[in-house]
Amino acid sequence: MRLWVSSLLVLIIVCPRVDGTELTGLFGRITSPGFPKTYPNDLTKTWNIKAPEGHRIRIYFTHFNVELSYLCEYDHVKLSSQGTEVAHLCGRESTDTETAPGDTSFYTLDNTLTVTFKSDYSNEKEVTGFEAFFAAEDINECEREINPCDHFCHNHFGGFYCSCRTGFDLHSDKSTCTAQ
Repeated sequence: MRLWVSSLLVLIIVCPRVDGTELTGLFGRITSPGFPKTYPNDLTKTWNIKAPEGHRIRIYFTHFNVELSYLCEYDHVKLSSQGTEVAHLCGRESTDTETAPGDTSFYTLDNTLTVTFKSDYSNEKEVTGFEAFFAAEDINECEREINPCDHFCHNHFGGFYCSCRTGFDLHSDKSTCTAQ
């Protein structure tokens, strides 16, 4: 019996562990890894949450204890929607340069939310992370700055429709009213 051994070049790059999770639906719960115990060091975890079209996402934290650092540059939770940062959170309570969620609810700009949790190489104190709940909420398209309808806008779960005053017909674009 012969044993063939070949040499392998192994390159090890030290970098934070990255994990991404896709979530869909009308509601859910996310927690930092290990919650309610201390979360691990050198970790980046991302949750991509998507609600049905015509909805936005509301997220709120029931527990939040993430390492406090100036401008939340070490450990933090970042909320983003449409490529825009909605919140950058750390600590346990807000200070003049850092924000903790407290009793605040955060809302997305559309039906998607990216939650990114990052921990650095060490924690000076024991921190237990976070627990958050999210829920899809109907967007009232009729309350937008630019009304999508000429005359009347009627919101319904997941969408809207337009109607016209007496003597007008709804155009084929389903938003413009024209005189009969």
